[in-house]
Amino acid sequence: MSRYRWFFVIGLVCVLLFSGLGLGVRWYANSTKQTVQDTLPSDPSTSKESVSLTLSTSEREYLWDVEHHGNLLTRFGFRVLADALRREDARALTALLSADFTGQLPKRPRQVSLNTDFAHVVRNEDSGEGSLHLDSSQFVAHLLGYRRLFSRPPQVKLALMGLAPTVHGELASLWQGSCQLRMWGEAKSGQPGEVVLYLQYRLPCPTEETLKEGGWLRSCTILQSQEALATRTLMREVTTERGIDPRRFLDSWTCGEGQPIQPISGGVYLCDYDRDGILDLLITDVKGNVLYKGKPGGKFEDVTVRVGLPESVPHQATVDALAAFADLDGDGWEDLILGNRFYRNEKGKRFTDETWRTNLRLPSDASGIALADFDRDGRIDLYVTRGGMGKKVGSWIEGRKEGSHGNYLMRNLGNWRFQDVTASSGADGDRRFTFSAVWFDADNDGWPDLYVINEFGSGVLLYNEHNGHFREHALVQGAGDFGSMGVTCGDIDNDGHIDLYVANMYSKAGNRIIGNLRPDAYTPEVMARLRSLVAGSQLYLNRDGSRFDPVGPKYQVSGIGWAYGAALVDLDNDGWLDLYATCGFVSKSRSEPDG
Repeated sequence: MSRYRWFFVIGLVCVLLFSGLGLGVRWYANSTKQTVQDTLPSDPSTSKESVSLTLSTSEREYLWDVEHHGNLLTRFGFRVLADALRREDARALTALLSADFTGQLPKRPRQVSLNTDFAHVVRNEDSGEGSLHLDSSQFVAHLLGYRRLFSRPPQVKLALMGLAPTVHGELASLWQGSCQLRMWGEAKSGQPGEVVLYLQYRLPCPTEETLKEGGWLRSCTILQSQEALATRTLMREVTTERGIDPRRFLDSWTCGEGQPIQPISGGVYLCDYDRDGILDLLITDVKGNVLYKGKPGGKFEDVTVRVGLPESVPHQATVDALAAFADLDGDGWEDLILGNRFYRNEKGKRFTDETWRTNLRLPSDASGIALADFDRDGRIDLYVTRGGMGKKVGSWIEGRKEGSHGNYLMRNLGNWRFQDVTASSGADGDRRFTFSAVWFDADNDGWPDLYVINEFGSGVLLYNEHNGHFREHALVQGAGDFGSMGVTCGDIDNDGHIDLYVANMYSKAGNRIIGNLRPDAYTPEVMARLRSLVAGSQLYLNRDGSRFDPVGPKYQVSGIGWAYGAALVDLDNDGWLDLYATCGFVSKSRSEPDG
């Protein structure tokens, strides 16, 4: 099974398999659970002899039933509430509340705010200092207060997060759950606004009949609110305007039905290849490569053929989409690795193919190239990551490749020659399934260290020991990241230590389903691992070079979706790094983006 099929089976088992798709779903869930049974770790605490890893039929039916009622709540409850809020209809909102409804919001909330010349953001969150109680009319008035931020009807969506009977297994008991309520639109003409509320609620068992009758919402607590206003659109799509033709590249939203999915269609790489002080842009794509020269005023010009680079892609393997700008020969001009071709930068005028001179070749499953002078000899070295090729052994939660197909480290010897020092350096990443890696000086000793992520478990920090060897260090003990597809680094708190952001898989449905398992369904170790599957991205604050604190949930940067490449960049030039956190896998419709 390919990496992406595995990722769907493992990740989306929690998102899709129990979500109201009928008996076929139940059969698939059973067969997938058998896959889990066959592939979970065989250590004493989780072996088949000591614990059954297959849920009982009644437990599986219970999980499916909860998800089925969640679908009903979304369709016949949340959509009606969202429509009433969009229309600013107080009567329709009140009709959804029970006669004995009670509402709550934080009495003295903790406030986080951002005030700039272009945006104003205020977040109020529960500080644990008690709640204000509201009756139905007060609660409706409070909701409509957020709605009145907008000058015209906004878009409104409620996203189901938590849902379960208050008594496990008793569908007829009172139910409780959580959701995200989001409104977005224009506060004033040309000035976008957004409101995000996190709600906790109680209601009777959500059936179609109960929800259509109205009066189903027994209680609702506003746990957190965030209001954001901008004086203008902060980011405007200007691709064509700047000289880049998007029709030249694969677009899943326009490729039509029946065409194969391309989860990794290419990449974008920045470099000032001609050293004129303006960044240039290389786009690799399954439909072809384009080098755009940056021009004054933010325009781009296609110079691919002029500088001697190929427009066509020889194959459609992962490695063909890879590229890296690096001064491989030490002449001060950044050369180019493009798939398995190696080009010398002729002082910004042309690129000449020097593949014949080098012994460097990338494997067909190469997923990324991380650059650093790890031995400080003045020459740029390459760390090549490898993704999902190769059979997995051991646990599917902490997957390792069979055999010796790990990442590898190539030391630059000069004159386009490289030495494979993977084994001697201990830098292979222990055969992890690695989409990308990042070099950074973790301990401020002046030597580049390396963080290697893992699709099927926690990553590993490799400390540079200054002698050509690396020492492994785990950022957390026990279950950590999962579904890691991207990583970036930067000093986010300006304390002089470089921090890490690991882009992992997040799923509201997955958290809900795993949260609805009986606490003793599996051993504590297995339950912790299951929770890590869908916990989301993680931010690690570097405290002293040897201790990294996971603060993703606290900083509210975990729930990003199915994350790939992320970036830390100072978007507003205030001296503090901002986080651009991508989400989504593949979407086929512009109106229904993934993530």
